[in-house]
Amino acid sequence: MTIRNVLLDWSGTLADDLPPVLDATNRVLSHFGRPELGREEFRREFCLPFTEFYERVLPGVPMEELDPLYVKHFDASAEPVTELPGAREFLEHCAGSSRRLFLLSSVKHHHWERQAEQLRFRRFFEHPYTEIHDKRQHISAILESHGLRREETLFAGDMEHDIDTARHGGVLAVATLTGYDSRETLERSQPDWIVDDLSELIERS
Repeated sequence: MTIRNVLLDWSGTLADDLPPVLDATNRVLSHFGRPELGREEFRREFCLPFTEFYERVLPGVPMEELDPLYVKHFDASAEPVTELPGAREFLEHCAGSSRRLFLLSSVKHHHWERQAEQLRFRRFFEHPYTEIHDKRQHISAILESHGLRREETLFAGDMEHDIDTARHGGVLAVATLTGYDSRETLERSQPDWIVDDLSELIERS
């Protein structure tokens, strides 16, 4: 199989932003008088699109109210965002082998810009698609707008939603175990490949 095009998720796939995400989420929950979530409880409960998560944990609170509150607490968090194992090696491999790289993520654009600059990942991407709540609704348009052949493209992410998105787009679905969803959860979505981290794709693709 020849892979010439790579779409990647951000959070849990390239960058470990779980510490500030959990911190900000718990501050939002506390604001509305709800109990905070532990790390593993949050990982079990969180899902994409994240609007569904908030509908479950804070029913009736509109996203217009939740979103700015979350961003405020995320921006103020002292918790670090770090690169995940295998991420840099895979990005450098793609750049060195002339693969086209795109980001497809729900991450806030200013968070992506700041984190990607800090991690020195920005230069690898031809185009970042950020603030995408439901990736399934956008992947086909991205493929078409950039002339990407589906049989030459993979999408890698760490959540069930990412695998569903890859299936929806008709591209190779890759699940990585570096992020939010567990192996058991990811196996339910039946990805084409499951990898411990992105460096495993260097040999496979």
